[in-house]
Amino acid sequence: MSTTKDDYRLAAERGDAPLLPGERLWGFWEFTYANSALAIATWAFLIGGAVGLFVGPREGIAAIVIGNIIGVSITALATCVATGRYGVEQFVFLRSMFGANGARLVYVLAVVFLTMGWLAVLGIMFGRSIDGLQTLVSGGDPTVPASPLKIVIAACGAILLTWFVVAKGPTSIRFFNMIIAPALVVLMFVMMALILSQHSFAEILDMKPLAPPFEDGTANFIIAIEVNIAAGMSWWPYLGNLARLTRNERVATWPNFVGVFGAAVLGEIVGLMAAVALGNADPTIWMAQIGGLVIGVVALGFVAFANVTSMANILYTSLIGLRQVGTAGVRAVRWETLTFLFCVAPLALVMFAPGIYDGFFKFLVWTSALNSALAGIGIADYFILRRQQIDLRALFARPQDSAYRFWHGFNPIGLFALAVGFLVYVGVFNPLSLEHTSLFVLLTASIPSCLAAGLCHWGLTAAFARRLGWGAYGERPAVSAAPAAQL
Repeated sequence: MSTTKDDYRLAAERGDAPLLPGERLWGFWEFTYANSALAIATWAFLIGGAVGLFVGPREGIAAIVIGNIIGVSITALATCVATGRYGVEQFVFLRSMFGANGARLVYVLAVVFLTMGWLAVLGIMFGRSIDGLQTLVSGGDPTVPASPLKIVIAACGAILLTWFVVAKGPTSIRFFNMIIAPALVVLMFVMMALILSQHSFAEILDMKPLAPPFEDGTANFIIAIEVNIAAGMSWWPYLGNLARLTRNERVATWPNFVGVFGAAVLGEIVGLMAAVALGNADPTIWMAQIGGLVIGVVALGFVAFANVTSMANILYTSLIGLRQVGTAGVRAVRWETLTFLFCVAPLALVMFAPGIYDGFFKFLVWTSALNSALAGIGIADYFILRRQQIDLRALFARPQDSAYRFWHGFNPIGLFALAVGFLVYVGVFNPLSLEHTSLFVLLTASIPSCLAAGLCHWGLTAAFARRLGWGAYGERPAVSAAPAAQL
């Protein structure tokens, strides 16, 4: 059966085949704008406010810069270089290190749980924004939620609205992105100007943290860095699928330091300064306090619907990945139905566990326990073990015929290394209690986790994989570099 160019192009757009070099959409600045639009999101205000709990602005700005540059650098190396070079969907690429079934398991752990948690957090933020807006209009105290039940109802409404937007497809999402992303930049600068109109920059730098958990300032500072490494690492499930649209691996990598890093740092610094200046880490509260009635209503209303855009972006990206890892039964489910099913768990979290919002930075740090280990495995496998050479035919072959079949579609070595990295993380730093070892103060928790998982994967693969005939390590790929043109 012959395959036309149009058939191939459609398969490539869906992730079922590599994108050919001529089909790549983005150069340096196009990719920079695309990932900036995603990174300029309301969660940056939340993360910046969380940093203000641990340290003051002087140390907080340093923690934001240090943490994000570490997290974004590691994530870009682990995901963007390979997908940008080969034009493959990120979870297809993972078959080379975890096997087809192992990639499905990683998808569930790294994407499903992360996306559902973020949908719940942003949904509750929407609800609080609507509640704060109504409180402002009625002349009430914006620091006191008027109705927890109303917040939950509005949060559920935000998730259902997100379902409706994503069910309509990518056109509606792109339309919202074009409006929301530039407007959020304007909002950030307006908030910054309002803060500086009440306090000088020097005064703000000397302000104290809101609720430092330890007397040891160094420990509080490293926790702030860890929160920001986790923020950078939280892009692990998404950046690779953006990078596959770029023209080469250089274009896939460097814009992240302008876009994701720069945009996130800007939003977090605004959130940090507002939190310490106004005494509250919740952006739905300090926005109501800082601008008065008119600006407060506009800001809260805008932030509420900006959350829906952020929610739509992460939900859509997750569903595209699900197409690659799902079974034939999953692919047969109608898009609208599948989108709704993905929203059921976030709806349950909003209704039965609304406290996830107040402790969201703990949820964020938990995700780094997984993402840092995944990044370490990805770097060790692609750069050291495979020397940046991937067999594209094996990636897309039937599991039983693929050189990346490993053991029944699972790579036990990769999954064991993932477990080791996770356990190292929680052994060094407990995200729930914030208790930590002396190693944490020296290296954070994400860096030891990344190193442990990478070294474990590299060592066990070198020792056993070739002997067991797993993963075609050490063999020359049939189809490797720059590759899409050869197919």
